[in-house]
Amino acid sequence: MDYQLEELEGLRRKLKIKVPQNIVLQKIEFAYRELNKQISMPGFRPGKIPRSILEKQVPLQAMTQMWQDLMQEYYNQALTESGIVPAGPPEIDHSDIEEIDREKPFTFSVTLDIKPQLQFKNYKGLKFPKTEFKVTDEEVDFAIRQHLEPFGSMEILPPDHAVGVGDFVIMDFEGSMHGEVLEGSKASGYEVRVGQKKMIAGFEDQLVGHKQGEPFEVKVQLPMDWNKKMRRVSMPIPGKDGEELPDTATFQVQIKQVKKLNLPELTDEFVQAQGEESVASFRRKVKTDLQAQKEHLEEMHIKQDIFDYLVKQHDVDPPGSLVDQEIRFMIDGMKFQIQQSGMSLENSGFEEEKAKEEWRERAVYNSKGYMILDGIARQEKLNVTQSDLEGEYERLSQQTGKPVEDVRKTLMANQEHLNQTTSRILGQKALNLIYSQCEFEFLSEEEARTRAQSRKQEQE
Repeated sequence: MDYQLEELEGLRRKLKIKVPQNIVLQKIEFAYRELNKQISMPGFRPGKIPRSILEKQVPLQAMTQMWQDLMQEYYNQALTESGIVPAGPPEIDHSDIEEIDREKPFTFSVTLDIKPQLQFKNYKGLKFPKTEFKVTDEEVDFAIRQHLEPFGSMEILPPDHAVGVGDFVIMDFEGSMHGEVLEGSKASGYEVRVGQKKMIAGFEDQLVGHKQGEPFEVKVQLPMDWNKKMRRVSMPIPGKDGEELPDTATFQVQIKQVKKLNLPELTDEFVQAQGEESVASFRRKVKTDLQAQKEHLEEMHIKQDIFDYLVKQHDVDPPGSLVDQEIRFMIDGMKFQIQQSGMSLENSGFEEEKAKEEWRERAVYNSKGYMILDGIARQEKLNVTQSDLEGEYERLSQQTGKPVEDVRKTLMANQEHLNQTTSRILGQKALNLIYSQCEFEFLSEEEARTRAQSRKQEQE
């Protein structure tokens, strides 16, 4: 293969790639044969349009997909032969297509950032505290109640019932601040379960004790970015009694109905219908699941601590393309969350350009960590297997609700997303390896709380 590798500033490289003339002619011939089958033109049978007429209708320069596929193919070959590892998506100069001459080889250039060849150390035998969690009977009871709720029945409570935590309240409300009605703060027949904390912080607490038909006020501090309709941070009610901060809103509330959920009795017959042997075995299963969840969360916390440690211990400077790729990944993730919430992107108040600025610092931090984990993975000769990819397809399928095959096709059709996916899997493997070699200081939950409180006081 004919290519030249030019070193630019830092980790920047430029590949000048030449595609032989005979390959160019083969691609052109095949592309026009396929195009002839697809185009309908008055006066000609399908597939029988003369080449001269076809080329006037669709000149070489207009066959964009063919040239992009050809450039991607030879770019991948150049990476394999040169041995360089791209850090992010390449910048392919598509202007070369404008100067195509079928009588000459096709040349094009690609600019890219490469991953640095670094040696990492001090990542084996790291020491971290690890909390040993115990599941209480109260936690098991709460989890069982949650399991029973889909099988429960609603009971409408009498008008003189005072609202309590756990009750379902149907109400009308309208919010104002400084005498002006707040946009998006009015609702009629709105239902909420008191205590689930799905409304502005402090709102549900102030429903407790009130009765049906009784008008009353609720005062809460508006979350950040209220005007953008994006609830990013919820904060407690500020100030002392009688004090109102400038961003405190007043809601006029009237409860229309109060309901409670009556749960079925937990019996052997009930759990057997769910596939369990007995109430005792069901409780054991619930307890085991809760224990596994706690241990998984603790493992995730420690892995985050490992990630933070690696970033602090290694001075690496991620290339701009890798940071830009991470920002795009973060933005795509936010858009997906907004769509999953049922809100339109337009009404969410999400500003992509502003997010790029606000999230850049975090993207740089993340990119540093990913580069380090990638380097450790290569150092440890880890690799991504087909089984790893299949597992990722399954995970993304469950997350998005799309068939596994659709997820696979989507990733395979987008080289940037595929590279991002394989890089993340490789990084996770490196993180798992480091975690498996850690030395842990096991703490009880009480010891862990005491230590966390001490750290908090030291930071203050």
